[in-house]
Amino acid sequence: MAVYKKKAYKKAKKVEQKIEDESLVAKSLTEADSLVVKIERFLEKYQNKIFLGIGIIALAVVGYYYYHSNVVIPKQQKAANDLYPAQALFEKALATTDPDEQKALFQKALEGDGAHFGFLDIVEEYGGTPSGRLAHYYAGVSYYHLGQFDKAIEELSKFKAKDEILRPMALGLIGDSFLQLNQPEDALDYFEQAALFSDNEFTAPMFLFKAGRTALELYQSGQDKKYLDKAEKYFKEIVEDYPQSNFVGDAKLYLAQVEQLK
Repeated sequence: MAVYKKKAYKKAKKVEQKIEDESLVAKSLTEADSLVVKIERFLEKYQNKIFLGIGIIALAVVGYYYYHSNVVIPKQQKAANDLYPAQALFEKALATTDPDEQKALFQKALEGDGAHFGFLDIVEEYGGTPSGRLAHYYAGVSYYHLGQFDKAIEELSKFKAKDEILRPMALGLIGDSFLQLNQPEDALDYFEQAALFSDNEFTAPMFLFKAGRTALELYQSGQDKKYLDKAEKYFKEIVEDYPQSNFVGDAKLYLAQVEQLK
């Protein structure tokens, strides 16, 4: 009899559990039906606004791709084509050893040769394109070679590209321009920026060396110990971090000079 009661009890529990599960399922279905009804009512109420929003987004996407394909890309291509003649004049200027010819070529590269744009025209016409931004760099270098250091600084400061070589070169040339203008403190600041911008074997040791030498000259002219400490730091960094650099030999000589002054 005890076994019979135990089985009956288990059977009753299963029936109760089944009823409870069915109740939960029914409740879930009811809630789901209610949610569907709410969604349907919401869509009925706001369907015009929803469709309008979807239409605006779709139109914006189509407009963007149309503008990018038919305006932005063609403009970038035209800018690159128009930049090429000025670049050719620039390269020719760097290659010549005749000072007068070099000056004339840099001037043409800046202003154009009558048939083609110069860098300044590219900046004005295509300022927002990659070629327009690159033209600031070329214009700055051209002005530097022409001895117009204020204008070189102005153009090079507008070159905002993140290129690991050209960006530090631009910062370093701003430093060189400040040296030409007898502003060594400003020059040191830009040499430091150029050295820190990119940790590569070419630009980093070069501008660390310029920063160290400028700092040493500032110390020698004013006896401010902070500049001597900076010089020591930069020459040591070249020796320790860039032992294969072309500047390591001179850095060691300057470092010995710094240690004698301390």
